Amino acid sequence: MRVYLVDGQPVFREGLKSIIRAARDLTVIGEAETCTEDVQKAGRECDLFVLDGELDCLAFLQSLEKTRVRGRPPFTLVLTRHTEDQHAIQMLAAGADGYLSKCKPPETILDAIRKVCRGGKFVSRELAETMLFNLDRMNGPARLSNREYQVLYLYASGLAMKEIAGQLALSVKTVSTYRCRLLEKLNLSSNAQLMRYAYKEGVIRE
Repeated sequence: MRVYLVDGQPVFREGLKSIIRAARDLTVIGEAETCTEDVQKAGRECDLFVLDGELDCLAFLQSLEKTRVRGRPPFTLVLTRHTEDQHAIQMLAAGADGYLSKCKPPETILDAIRKVCRGGKFVSRELAETMLFNLDRMNGPARLSNREYQVLYLYASGLAMKEIAGQLALSVKTVSTYRCRLLEKLNLSSNAQLMRYAYKEGVIRE
């Protein structure tokens, strides 16, 4: 089974490559720091993308969903430092086949890689239980679209409207519209409340 790693931390990539090399049925065929066009082209040669779950992964997952045949590789596993439920929901909704925290032991990570490589789905038991008991909240009016989540993430990161527009290839006016939509959807009335919401829900860490 051929694996392609995308992670912004070189040390983590090296550690994960060592873990995978010890498994005879898995092979790392490439690696990158971010999801570039070259990474997407690698999908023709690999069975699984292991992604770090940073913001560029959302767009990558959405793009991959449009081109890959359902039930066929390349599959995707998000192996991430993020632990908040909202982040997991966004990645899975965008098309990720599995989602797991980086803090899990190597054997669990290998189990996840193998299961997703074979076309299965993988989330931790804790996340599965959380999603099961919060279905109403997840599907309710406060659920954010991927683009809304991206705008919220970048805004909470301290970027100005013009900078967010540049990052997402949108006009400043469109970004402003998304910000207004976020305030309305989340029943908030100010930028300060929007920032507090982002920290409270774990969209971004302090």
